[in-house]
Amino acid sequence: MRFGLNLIGVLVLLTSLSSCLVTKKKFDEQVALADKLRSERDDCRQKLNEAQATVEDLKNQIASLSNEVDRLKNANLSLEEKLRKANRLKEESDALCEKVKQQLEALSNSSASEKDKLLKQLAEKEKELLAKAEELNKLSAALSERDKKVRDLEALIAKKDEAVQTLKKRMLDALKGFSDAGELSVYEKDGKVYVALSDKLLFATGSYAVEPRGKEALKKIADVLNRQPDISIMVEGHTDNKPYVSSSGPINSNWDLSVMRASSVTKILVGENKVDPKRVTPAGRGEYFPVESNDTPEGRSKNRRIDIILTPDMKGIFDILNNAN
Repeated sequence: MRFGLNLIGVLVLLTSLSSCLVTKKKFDEQVALADKLRSERDDCRQKLNEAQATVEDLKNQIASLSNEVDRLKNANLSLEEKLRKANRLKEESDALCEKVKQQLEALSNSSASEKDKLLKQLAEKEKELLAKAEELNKLSAALSERDKKVRDLEALIAKKDEAVQTLKKRMLDALKGFSDAGELSVYEKDGKVYVALSDKLLFATGSYAVEPRGKEALKKIADVLNRQPDISIMVEGHTDNKPYVSSSGPINSNWDLSVMRASSVTKILVGENKVDPKRVTPAGRGEYFPVESNDTPEGRSKNRRIDIILTPDMKGIFDILNNAN
């Protein structure tokens, strides 16, 4: 009896151990399967990243090709008119050749007098054909020359625009303290650089003698101009429309005052700061070129100013335009 009970216990123990061994095996299989799935997932992610990089590269190549196509289209525009003209002349030449061919065929069946007549006509047609060819050659040469002038003109205009922007930046940098204080402004207009100086910076009321701070600003302007000798300089004096009142002296009107003020600024640029006098032209504009309405004190204050107008060298552009005409 006791032996039977022990035997039953041993069998139960063996059954339990066998059940545990089966569960561990299945666990290991599941772990291996999970590792495999993770490896496949990482591989898929890597391939996806590579595919996305390839797509981005293809997009960039497509954009680059599109830009190149646009450039080639623009380059071909100037050639289309030449091609149409050449095609018209070719059609005329082909028609002449066909007509000559027909006349030659008729020549073999014609009388001697008719043959002479046809030969003369043939000579005239050949002469006409040569004239057409010469006209085509001249037209092609003229178009090529015009295209070259256009390209040269575009290059000079771009160079001039770059010079204007460079000059404007240099003036802004040199006059920063004055522009921050609202005593002057630097701006571009019609391909020129304007330095507008207020009368409060330069002169006492009714005076044309330049104040010390105004001289300081003019020195900074001259320093920039002396480094760019190809710039022409116009010094313009402006007033408001309030009548100038004086019992004596050389100034009897706003026009006189604007001229004297422009002359004073010019003398400081040239005499004290060594700007080449051949580059500078003073002018008095009086009250006739206001930038604001004279109906308010603020407007009149802005109108009382000195404009220093800086113009880059335009000789190359004018030469091309004159030759084109």
